[in-house]
Amino acid sequence: MDDEKYELDRRTYHSAKVSGVLAAAITAFLAFSVFELFGFEIVETATWMFALSLMAGSGTFVAVYIVTRSRQRNLRSAV
Repeated sequence: MDDEKYELDRRTYHSAKVSGVLAAAITAFLAFSVFELFGFEIVETATWMFALSLMAGSGTFVAVYIVTRSRQRNLRSAV
């Protein structure tokens, strides 16, 4: 039972991590495109890229982790 729980927790963490990194990468690309399109300096662009991608990545990680863990707990309790 402990091995099964560990494996589910590992999968949950991995899927949340991948989702967070993907969200951060997409956000960084979009931020770079928009800020450069509107003519901001590269220092401002890099600062906003970092801040926005950090917020998007961490928010996505937390949301995916909580939702996935909740679903797995419900599935485990139903079985």
